[in-house]
Amino acid sequence: MNYQRYFKPGQQLLLKALHDPEQNSYTELMSVFIVSLEGDFLLLSLPYGADAVNQYPFNEGLSFEITTEAMGLGIRTTGSFQRKFDGNQFTLRLDSDLQMFQRRFSPRYDCKLGIRFSRAAKTLQTMREVWEKNIEVLHSPEAPLIFDGFKSSQVNISSGGIRFSIKPPGDQGELCLLLINLEDRKPPVCTIAEVVWSCVQDESTVTVGTRFIKILSEDQQRIDNYIDKAMQTEPATG
Repeated sequence: MNYQRYFKPGQQLLLKALHDPEQNSYTELMSVFIVSLEGDFLLLSLPYGADAVNQYPFNEGLSFEITTEAMGLGIRTTGSFQRKFDGNQFTLRLDSDLQMFQRRFSPRYDCKLGIRFSRAAKTLQTMREVWEKNIEVLHSPEAPLIFDGFKSSQVNISSGGIRFSIKPPGDQGELCLLLINLEDRKPPVCTIAEVVWSCVQDESTVTVGTRFIKILSEDQQRIDNYIDKAMQTEPATG
């Protein structure tokens, strides 16, 4: 297959591991960038700092769903991990199952929500461990619903990501841990978010658009439900 038509050096891809039998209970994504393409082998780089490739449990033959955009359409295929290199690079071997699809975009909503935000001065591996510990604590039967330290923030939210303002910097690829209070009498949504873009507002404020790269599937559904309910109760205009 002529993959050069769809994949170019510098292009961003999203990877989703297909090995976990519990993968339907959560979504976990990784951003990668194409370094080169030779035949059906992709050389990829991770944007999560030095030695990032050793911060994820890559195993030989581990399969991934690969999605990206090309020619105005979504591109989806699968591939398997082959080899990692020092630093942040590794190779995937592409399968011959490439397909094009019309992307579906999750509804977004502008609102005010209570959030807690912590920067990831940590490795990808540590962030994944912190997320798992937070999920365990938040969903423990003994855990009280505590929302101390949540800051009311103007956001634009969907089940796939959130836009909000932070203190500088807001570098692309930066990871953060977010807790979001949906005010539905349930534990806050806990997610690892990756900065996709940023826009400087002034010396003290940066607006960032983030993608949820690790989040419970039920929490994504809660966000969709929150948006549906909020949009249904909005007063009619005109």
